[in-house]
Amino acid sequence: MKFPVKKNPILILLVLALIPLGMVGLFTEDFVEGWVGLIIMIVISIPLLWALVRSYHEITEESLIVTFGPIIKTIPLSEIQSVSYTYNPLSSPAWTFKRIAITQSHYKTILISVPQDEQKFKKLLEAYCPSAKIELPIYRK
Repeated sequence: MKFPVKKNPILILLVLALIPLGMVGLFTEDFVEGWVGLIIMIVISIPLLWALVRSYHEITEESLIVTFGPIIKTIPLSEIQSVSYTYNPLSSPAWTFKRIAITQSHYKTILISVPQDEQKFKKLLEAYCPSAKIELPIYRK
């Protein structure tokens, strides 16, 4: 089952505001610098826009597939030991400041974005990973 990720509107606006920034350099006196700035901005913007439209988690019978634009990680469900929230904004690419920390065997931790339907995501993880410690408290709005 696929779970689209939550997206913070402020982060989305920040990314979208950066795109026209590269074009500003075209109107400076140094023509070459303007084109270099535009090329750099295009190279940075493409993966960000890709991640904006293609970010989701998919739980299959055997694995959790995390997709963030061009980045795809597969986590075997049998290796998941614990799942909890974290609020470290510098730790991994995500569209929100609230993230989910997944600890695998051998103490390897992967941070992922929070899905839009947190309750269904939690229930599915509990069903497929009965031995994992899942600490995702669901608060009602």
